[in-house]
Amino acid sequence: MNRDIYQRVKPSTVSQKIVQQIKDLIKDGKLKPGEQLPPERAFAELLGVGRPSLRQALNTLETLGFLEIRKRQGVFVKNVTGVIVADPLRLILKEDKRVLPQLYEIRKDVELSAAFLAASRRTEADLVAIETPILRMESDAQHGSFTITDDLSVHLSIAGATHNFLRVHLLQYIFDLSSDILSSVLDGLSEDPAHMPLLCRHHRQIFEAIAAGDPDRARATMQAHLAWVEQHWLQLIEDSG
Repeated sequence: MNRDIYQRVKPSTVSQKIVQQIKDLIKDGKLKPGEQLPPERAFAELLGVGRPSLRQALNTLETLGFLEIRKRQGVFVKNVTGVIVADPLRLILKEDKRVLPQLYEIRKDVELSAAFLAASRRTEADLVAIETPILRMESDAQHGSFTITDDLSVHLSIAGATHNFLRVHLLQYIFDLSSDILSSVLDGLSEDPAHMPLLCRHHRQIFEAIAAGDPDRARATMQAHLAWVEQHWLQLIEDSG
């Protein structure tokens, strides 16, 4: 949890200033979809405000669709794209799996441009954010295991390196919509031990291109990776009927 991104709030119009600060952090990409805010007491102390003012601001942000307050769990950043159109599209995908390739096509559009732009815009902090889950993936692969969380973290971190917060939220939304098929594809890939090192190598190559500041190579390596995954995606859809 990065506490350095928050600023202490002056007493005047406290609740509104808290709302604006958190909205700005989401817009600037410093708070990402699914990220948890600090616990109420610690958060109030961090901002230098009273807990009633903080609670009022959080409730306002939940009403506006920026946050989700879960009982006994905490406060989480919502996906701003999912608030708008999640239910109708989710229903369509549930009823007709043939739409999934179209969703994957949109994912490729988003990710290819993300890799290209990330190579030009990434900071040292962005590179750390991208490589950290890759290192975990490489370590897990040595033990024959693999988690979808790290895989998706790599792609979301690349989107984050473009410094366009909408790109991160849109990609997270695509992942949310396709979570079932993504998990199934990963389960299928994990059945062959040779797949895990290959996936790690794909991500490592994408990272190296971004780190080298080579937009064309970053996009090409991302395209090769997504095309390889797509083969397994489509095969799974065909096998499931």
